[in-house]
Amino acid sequence: MFIIGELINSTRKRVRAAVESRDAAYIKEVVCKQVEAGACMLDVNGGVPGKEAECLAWLVGVVQEATDLPLCLDSSDAQALSAALPLCKQTPMINSISDEPERYAAVLPLVKQYGTKVVALCMGAAGPPSAIEDRVATACRLVDGLTAEGVPLDDIYVDTCVLPVSTGPDHGRCVAEAVGQVMARYPGVHTSVGLSNVSFGLPSRKLLNEVFLVLLMSRGLDAAIVDPCDHQLMANIAAAEALLGRDEYCVEYLRAFRAGKLELAAT
Repeated sequence: MFIIGELINSTRKRVRAAVESRDAAYIKEVVCKQVEAGACMLDVNGGVPGKEAECLAWLVGVVQEATDLPLCLDSSDAQALSAALPLCKQTPMINSISDEPERYAAVLPLVKQYGTKVVALCMGAAGPPSAIEDRVATACRLVDGLTAEGVPLDDIYVDTCVLPVSTGPDHGRCVAEAVGQVMARYPGVHTSVGLSNVSFGLPSRKLLNEVFLVLLMSRGLDAAIVDPCDHQLMANIAAAEALLGRDEYCVEYLRAFRAGKLELAAT
């Protein structure tokens, strides 16, 4: 499972305060915690209203002082992306492009110019999808369009658009079914989700997030934007990888056990 750490996000009050005050020490502390917890890539969101371009560029510089992990630039603002992309030392990911014409036209040239990986969000001009069919149809348009423009299938991470289950009883099931269909239709493509959206507005959010991720993994999900410091979630991932045959001879599961990373799950 490709883990994208979600915690450097300016929509979080403490992170936003650190970005606005240019508190590099706090940002680096959050970076190091995610790296130590097992993140493969770090999501970086500089979405301070009116200052996104400068904030995202500052964050990229600060984060890269603390880690060599590649970055996922969490913005649909072409100006902010243009400011941050040249600063990336490793091949980054853009989160995200969508099927909304204006957003697609603004982000695609940057994906091609910098050869980035890209999250393809199943969102169209009409707004969020409402059913499995909407998600799969949008995914097909995005994947077919991106590959026609020369973007390798291996660089595309389809996000079937997680919506809170508190606002619709079928939202979780539709995402899971769509993940399975996309992975079957496009061998070699990746699927990813912004996991925490599923539990918005409900109590015990971590429980919902953790269970939902395992359900999605059983449908083929191979990447997720999550909190890697959630030790139970990371333990669940290790167990699911072993059970789904993605961890040959349970090597990674045993490594996690020896490192004490499964202790919480065993209590």
